[in-house]
Amino acid sequence: MAGLCECEKIDVNKLEGSWSEHYDPTVFAMDGSVEYTFDGSNHYQMPVYDALSGESHDYSGIYAIDLINKGTITINPQMSDYSGVTYTLVKLTSKEMVWQKEGTTYSVGTWGSDYRHFVRVK
Repeated sequence: MAGLCECEKIDVNKLEGSWSEHYDPTVFAMDGSVEYTFDGSNHYQMPVYDALSGESHDYSGIYAIDLINKGTITINPQMSDYSGVTYTLVKLTSKEMVWQKEGTTYSVGTWGSDYRHFVRVK
């Protein structure tokens, strides 16, 4: 999987809206759902549903975009725990978004953790 090249422009305006994490169910079945809604002002909402427990939780925070130097998105950049992770924006279209965790390489076994795939909800 190729990352962003300097010649590729990511339109950050395409990030705004709701995105559902989605994978090929014949390869990776999620045991719940994760959705991000980006407001375009560096804030997000993230409802999460855990099918195993039947519980839902709502999270919110801020995100930082660095398209000029690195082509990355960092969720909760002020945090030092898991949520302060940075991903390379591998793909961002009006209907599909792909993230790869910085410092990792793509493999099917990392779907949902290092490799994140989203489809537009609205």
